[in-house]
Amino acid sequence: QSIIAQARNFGIETVPLANALGRVLAQPVVADRDYPPFDRATMDGYAVQSADFQGYTDVVLHVLERIHAGDTGTRPVTAGTCTKIMTGAPVPPGADAVVRVEDTQAEGDQVQFLAATVRSGQNIARRGEDARENDTLLTGSRLITPQTAAVLAVTGRADVTAARLPTVAIVSTGNEVVSLGNPVLPHQIRDSNAWALRGFFAAHQITDITATLAADDRIALRETVASLLSQKDIVVLSGGVSKGDADYVPEVLQSLGVRQVFHRVRIKPGGPLWFGATAGGKAVFGLPGNPVSVQVACKVFIEPYLRACFGLPPLEPLLLPFWAERTKKTPFDEYFPVERTIQNGQTGVQAVRYNSSGDIAATVRSSGIALQPAATEKLSPGDVVAFLLW
Repeated sequence: QSIIAQARNFGIETVPLANALGRVLAQPVVADRDYPPFDRATMDGYAVQSADFQGYTDVVLHVLERIHAGDTGTRPVTAGTCTKIMTGAPVPPGADAVVRVEDTQAEGDQVQFLAATVRSGQNIARRGEDARENDTLLTGSRLITPQTAAVLAVTGRADVTAARLPTVAIVSTGNEVVSLGNPVLPHQIRDSNAWALRGFFAAHQITDITATLAADDRIALRETVASLLSQKDIVVLSGGVSKGDADYVPEVLQSLGVRQVFHRVRIKPGGPLWFGATAGGKAVFGLPGNPVSVQVACKVFIEPYLRACFGLPPLEPLLLPFWAERTKKTPFDEYFPVERTIQNGQTGVQAVRYNSSGDIAATVRSSGIALQPAATEKLSPGDVVAFLLW
């Protein structure tokens, strides 16, 4: 809640519908006309007057014409007549029902109807039954999915008003960290956190990202962060937030006027998390340097912040049974990587092999993370856990 309280709107912009998938709709969308815009056949068959069938069997009618989708009829249906019609075509004047072709037998321009009963309105989608002109079809602050895109297209929105995406800076700290593509010495590690963070933000369509390294040096770190704070909406640092001799991130951030909202949370992994905000509302996340800590922090802390900024509701975890036993090692909330599995026809989760928050392959083996709350010392088979899909 302390993080969500700092959420802010980044503005709006107009984007082509072709580029809008995964973005957040910023304004409501209303129907530009009735939907369907005309009485529409929902079956291939014959448009008839239902009164021709009241009290009669073996009805034979004369076919006036044929109407395909995209065409309009030229002759109204009257007593004793019908029109052959295809799915999606406008129902001609005078007709109040469509009998499917499977219930008929045609010979030339005469059709025998085998259906026992015909009711008014059958196999017809009435004009405006889905939506009336000016009805609200989509509210603002809604993720643009393929289904949303279809509604935008059918209502003629070639351009979409969407929430503007934030710009992001990623800073990987530590003398031991080297950029991908550079030689790595035995005592060094390649920067994986920047790529995990890039992927996380890209999944939210955020691609205006600057990623850089910063050594464990107060002056160099301060210069790097000061420059990025002046340019970006969100700054995320990994490493340098714990209690080591070279963990300079908290003091550097505060020296730059970033107000500390909190430092440290009672969770594992990711306990040393630092969060703050500038006077202008820019958010700064200081994450622990271990890869699992970074990835957990993205799901548990950064994603709720982004959704709040976009006006989206929080993602509720799935509540699924846990298939094994697990004893907690700390008095904190513990998030641990799990894989979704099915046992006896029921979906649940199973813990994957996980050594520590530095285990670079643990999250690859998993489909998400499960929570063992602080008050739950032991999980037993069948206990329900909160599950967050990666």
